[in-house]
Amino acid sequence: TMADAMPRVRAPTMADAMPPRARAPTMDATSSARGELCSVLLMDDGFNMREYVARVLMMVCELSESEADRLMMQAHWEYSSVVGTWERPVAQHICDGLKQAGLHAAIQPESAIQTDSQDPDEPS
Repeated sequence: TMADAMPRVRAPTMADAMPPRARAPTMDATSSARGELCSVLLMDDGFNMREYVARVLMMVCELSESEADRLMMQAHWEYSSVVGTWERPVAQHICDGLKQAGLHAAIQPESAIQTDSQDPDEPS
């Protein structure tokens, strides 16, 4: 019958919105021993629900629930937060995972990130 020939379609779930879990790229023998370090920044977008942002951080960045909540609230109140710092290929992989889930994220060389406690006029 015609009904038997039609494919079955399932309703989308939260898991469908999440990027597939994949291992972050690792250094191979041809890579330098220490690559450029980059920070992954999460920006507040005013669109995604806070719980969703925290859940994405937990799944993509493998953060604890309390750390994901802290970073999500920091991005909400300060408009951005540093999720972490990794070698460039790993940072790019994590940034791409956050973007695939619909979050606003970017990578920036670690040297460009200044902490609030550091005076820009003082030598490091």
